Amino acid sequence: MGSGEGGLRAGRRFEDNIAQLTARFPLTPGGYFGKKGKGRGFTRNIESDNPAKTASEFAALAGYNPVTVTTIKGKGIVATMRDGSVVTHRFFSSSKDRSPTVELKIVGTSKVKSQKIHFVRKGH
Repeated sequence: MGSGEGGLRAGRRFEDNIAQLTARFPLTPGGYFGKKGKGRGFTRNIESDNPAKTASEFAALAGYNPVTVTTIKGKGIVATMRDGSVVTHRFFSSSKDRSPTVELKIVGTSKVKSQKIHFVRKGH
């Protein structure tokens, strides 16, 4: 028996989580979440009254049922999905505002682009 589609596999693919993720966090037609940030081209911002809570919610939806979870000691969590996509949730960034971030490294889907998202306080 090979490793065909009929076999059991641990975890989900990132694509399996897109519907629930985009129901809560709208996706632009270009495949990005939030608004363009001031950093590099793939950096995005999502505004929130509670950035830490919102970042945690986003990471939980994006990385739901991963194959592996690795902790970054005191700094965050890395969830690796069955398709090789990686969801990295850092509790605070190295940017001046120390905003929490979620970085998406996407494999095998054209709907969502790889990107880094900063969760920032509304009005800042």
